[in-house]
Amino acid sequence: MSLGNRQAAETLLHGEFGVYPSKGIRYALSLTQTGLHIQRLVPKPDDDQRTVLPILDMVGCHTLRSRGSADTFAYFSIYSYPLKKKKVTMGSSRTRQRSVRTFRVDESTEYNKNQATAEKWATAIKCLIQGIPISGETELVPEILPRPRRLMLLLNPCGGRGNAFQQCHSHILPMITEADISYNLIQTERQNHARELVQSINLEEWDGIVVISGDGLLYEVINGLMERHDWEDAIKMPVGILPCGSGNALAGAINFNAGFEQAMGSELLLNCTLLLCRGTILPMDLVSVTTCSGLRSFSFLSVAWGFISDVDIESEKYRHMGSARFTVGTMVRVASLRTYKGRLSYLPVLDAHRPICRSITLAANGSLIPFQRSQLHRTISDMGLCEERNVMYKRSSASLDTNELPSFETSPSPGSPTALHSSSFSFDSVLDPLHQEGLQHRGTEPTTFYQVNGPKDDLLPPIGQPLPKTWVTVEDDFVLVLAMYESHLGADLFTAPFSCFNDGLIHLFFVKAGISRAALVRLFLAMEKGTHIEMECPYLVHVPVQAFRLEPLTRKGIITVDGERVEYGPIQAQIHSGLSNLITGSSKVHMTSY
Repeated sequence: MSLGNRQAAETLLHGEFGVYPSKGIRYALSLTQTGLHIQRLVPKPDDDQRTVLPILDMVGCHTLRSRGSADTFAYFSIYSYPLKKKKVTMGSSRTRQRSVRTFRVDESTEYNKNQATAEKWATAIKCLIQGIPISGETELVPEILPRPRRLMLLLNPCGGRGNAFQQCHSHILPMITEADISYNLIQTERQNHARELVQSINLEEWDGIVVISGDGLLYEVINGLMERHDWEDAIKMPVGILPCGSGNALAGAINFNAGFEQAMGSELLLNCTLLLCRGTILPMDLVSVTTCSGLRSFSFLSVAWGFISDVDIESEKYRHMGSARFTVGTMVRVASLRTYKGRLSYLPVLDAHRPICRSITLAANGSLIPFQRSQLHRTISDMGLCEERNVMYKRSSASLDTNELPSFETSPSPGSPTALHSSSFSFDSVLDPLHQEGLQHRGTEPTTFYQVNGPKDDLLPPIGQPLPKTWVTVEDDFVLVLAMYESHLGADLFTAPFSCFNDGLIHLFFVKAGISRAALVRLFLAMEKGTHIEMECPYLVHVPVQAFRLEPLTRKGIITVDGERVEYGPIQAQIHSGLSNLITGSSKVHMTSY
């Protein structure tokens, strides 16, 4: 057995416990680096089969106690979201379903000793979830845990089908509460609201900024951070995304990086929220983009011209359809296929030795800087909005066999346990209702660029000046030009399967004129599985580059940056490797072959 396998199989803790509610059932629990092994002891099972709760499916563990003064028992509840089969119209699929297992510590007649055992188990499980190294020799006391993370959540209520607030209520806040994450939830009111907000916040108050929307809101956040005077520190603030938009490309890339199956809708949201709870971050490349007027912004996803940008912007009228708007927009655009004449120049990658992505963890064991909380308007929060945190266990009662925690009401009956260490939330904390007018954040007009800071574009001459001779130039008629730096262009568009967050590459794709409509449709269908490169389509070209310049020679057209429309005309861009930090929840990276 290899060292890694021996470490994974090492038993960190072992014990025998009852359950809540008590039915005379007892279990033997063994905790390893990868999972919790559960063996029923009483009543004795017919076989020796064990249940294993993988650490990868867990989000948190809370200790509890009974409200009965004479009860000496302590309890700990484990919250996990395993994949389970779900029946659908055509067969079955797998989705994450909440599972809670509550165990009773009753080895001593003294409550304090039982509570210490429950705390030891909760501490060990939390360490494993957060990636904090522990072994059988580690002293498992709560003090080895970092303080709970504080996240700023920015929600666009108009993202996707406009149900982001409902999704947040149903899925996101319950999960991050179970993970002991503190938060302020702020609803954005207009375009560039998030951009302006992050320019003025005190960064020491937060451990991360997470957008609950599509990719456009994260574009605002990144550029808002780059517009600060302390941009070099600000851009290192970990950012994350919980997909409640239409395209959800970055969420698709995060999902792929973690090794999960391709997912859409609520399944993708649950996967990404689960990963957010784990807290691992990876460096993420940013690309500086300069438009014809000389204004510069920073992009994390793509630059597009032609077919893809046309579909993206012209399908805005179908926004109420969610992600299906792109399917409809694609059909319309294929029926009336356009070509664009242009000049595309790029600096190809010649060095085969690319940077290796390395993972770091969001939570550190060292001292953390105390913070002063500033006033934020239009928020929902679990940070200081109520004197006493209410217990969030308001789910329907069920027996242990159904893996559901019994319902704990606000005023529980005597003898029922209540949380000792838990985050909670209340939607009664909304400070004022949503203004429905003027909330459409993303229109079809070009996005206004602010002047941002950032590292110099040492590979690019000023726009309009000649390019070095080492560059390659292609002048042709194009159906589309697409520069990408993530694996996904949408949650279901696996456009660059060889890309990772910090490979230091721009993956430049272009499709030349002459391709038939049928071939173009086949290309996009193959893109759903990432097999379009294998088709060896003569009209499709892929080149890894470090910088590029696009000069449209067709008078009218649409150019987008991260799905946002920008001014039409010459545009150029350069990669800046590992400039930002992305909350991925997984240190696994898909390495490119370049």
